[in-house]
Amino acid sequence: MDRHLGSDTLPKTELVSYLQRNGDVHFLRRWKLTGAAKNIRKTRNCSQLIAAYKEFVHLGLAKPAHQRSRHGSNHFLGDLDCGGPSVYPYDPSASTVSDVLQLVRILYAIASDVSSISLRGGDYHYYNVPPEEFCSKKITNKLVQQVQDPLVLASLALPSWCEKLTRRCPMLFPFETRHLFFSCTAFGVSRAIAWLKEKRDASSERVRTPSTRRDDQHEFRVGRLKHERVKVPRNEQQLLEWAINVMRLHSRRKSILEVEFMGEEGTGLGPTLEFYALVAAELQRKSLGMWLCDDEFPDDMAREVDIGEGVKPRGFYIQRICGLFPAPLVQDSEDIDRVVQLFRFLGTFLAKCLQDNRIVDFPFSRPFLKLMCMGEAGSNIHPSFTPESSVRDSEVSNDTQSEASLDDVHDLISELSIEEYESKSELIMGDPPKPRTPAWFAGLLTLDDLELVAPHRAHFLRQLKVLVDRKRQILKDKSKTEEERNNEIQTLILAEESSLGPPVRLEDLGLTFQFSPSSSVYGYSTHDLKPGGGEELLTLDNAEEYIELVTDFCLHSGIQRQAEAFKEGFDEVFPVEKLHSFSPSELQTMMCGDQAPTWTREDILNYTDPKLGYTRESPGFQRFVNVMTSLTPDERKSFLQFTTGCSSLPPGGLSNLHPRLTIVRKVDANDSTYPSVNTCVHYLKLPEYSTEEILRERLLSATYEKGFHLN
Repeated sequence: MDRHLGSDTLPKTELVSYLQRNGDVHFLRRWKLTGAAKNIRKTRNCSQLIAAYKEFVHLGLAKPAHQRSRHGSNHFLGDLDCGGPSVYPYDPSASTVSDVLQLVRILYAIASDVSSISLRGGDYHYYNVPPEEFCSKKITNKLVQQVQDPLVLASLALPSWCEKLTRRCPMLFPFETRHLFFSCTAFGVSRAIAWLKEKRDASSERVRTPSTRRDDQHEFRVGRLKHERVKVPRNEQQLLEWAINVMRLHSRRKSILEVEFMGEEGTGLGPTLEFYALVAAELQRKSLGMWLCDDEFPDDMAREVDIGEGVKPRGFYIQRICGLFPAPLVQDSEDIDRVVQLFRFLGTFLAKCLQDNRIVDFPFSRPFLKLMCMGEAGSNIHPSFTPESSVRDSEVSNDTQSEASLDDVHDLISELSIEEYESKSELIMGDPPKPRTPAWFAGLLTLDDLELVAPHRAHFLRQLKVLVDRKRQILKDKSKTEEERNNEIQTLILAEESSLGPPVRLEDLGLTFQFSPSSSVYGYSTHDLKPGGGEELLTLDNAEEYIELVTDFCLHSGIQRQAEAFKEGFDEVFPVEKLHSFSPSELQTMMCGDQAPTWTREDILNYTDPKLGYTRESPGFQRFVNVMTSLTPDERKSFLQFTTGCSSLPPGGLSNLHPRLTIVRKVDANDSTYPSVNTCVHYLKLPEYSTEEILRERLLSATYEKGFHLN
């Protein structure tokens, strides 16, 4: 077949006619073999026809020799048919597309699961494959073609395989492609068309000349998105309440939200970003009781800092190396309704930031981002947010045995169904399944996640787990008598850790089945983990139950109402399931940008524009470059807040800041004059100071000033 197809021995029209006479309608439609044979041979190449014929024989559609009519058919095809079934036997156990994709998901999860190795230490051999190796260039190109067609987006005619593959197998696509698909599908048709238009304009602007710009004056333009402007007070006592009301009114609107401050002249992007930054700072206050913190073990990261509302003392904001994670609270307490309302607002606020492309400086922990992503890509996924497929694997297994052309990839993948493998992946990749609970995030977080957000509590639980395992090993040792085993169990002690104190028996600690919060801001001192928990002592016999109850309260039952309120608020803007295509680190970058901004001297020279009195060789600009490279991390964030309205840089750093930071010489200025900015266009008006010391002092003093006024 490979040698003769297309020659005089076997013309392409002969093979097409043969398949049309003997194949069923479903087979012919799938391979696009309906119509005149002469027309089909022009659109289907030899490799595609060979693949179709192999599947034709593989499915057993070729007739036996005694049933086959020889008139009008090529004898070469008849000879192939006679040997067909033996060459391509039908194997019901053959792998389908679903099997292959599920294997890719598991391999990706293994390659990505390095947390347990770093936490437990030791010399482990693990499957170390770069994420880029899982990307498929062909499917990526196909997806890009689909989403860049405005008519397809406007008519909501994207094939179903686009959503299924980006959500269930995101590792097949690079981050840029998944972000493109997310931007074109998550926020509605108007946002998708406007976003594509902006990307098109940005790319064409780089190659335009003044003459082509004049020629494009009468070019048809799609209407810009509607902007809605609101005014809020800058007063920090009222700001959060006003922000809650603003988001409640604008959560379901597709227009772009712009904010102005009462009594200030500034409008546009600058005040809007300042509003988002101030609200983000308000939500990080320790006194709100939203986030996990520890009074006994304060984090070394805590310090005096200004993240939008002036310099605050140490401990005013939650500052932890591990990041922000919801504090476990008693779900029927008096204060829980206030916290639930704040988490509902937080969900709406973050969704609106993603919708309007606003970067906010939120130091979220990886476990909380994992909740937003609804799990890690390729690992255990909760069935409640796995879309049901109308076609099962058994119905499509016969359709995916041969290799079709790229033109037919959507026909193959649109019938993909993976959900029946979810329980298998959970058993392979995660802990044994637990009883089903009504929470949407049940089973997503484990003891490893608790070790990230509450290391001291998780460390004690791991010590208990070691004791339980040692007890189990002793009981399995049949070489000892029962009395010897009991005596050995009685001598088990908690492992000694450096200088934390002498080793003790678990029973000597006098612990009960009560949970004590890590801070006094939560409004409760103890909580029974089970009925009568305050009366039940912790022993080796019930230590395993204690581990499960504490882990469940910290990662599930104690944050259930907060997490459900967060999802409800988020879903008012767009479904949180759309975020499942991204990893926690990718989501952090999308929402918060580069939260530890750094730059070099070369970055400043290459990605800033000195103008109107300054050149790259000007002494005043060179002094500015020297000061910029000497700023501390907090000073860099303050400078960005002053000049751009946001203390973080976009992904990629200064090179992706748009518009670029422009530095101009401030006229009629001297050493006592302060710099000023136009935040919306990143326009810094910098006097030409006589020394670097004066420049640094004046620049940092200006960053501490709040408000938008004419300058």
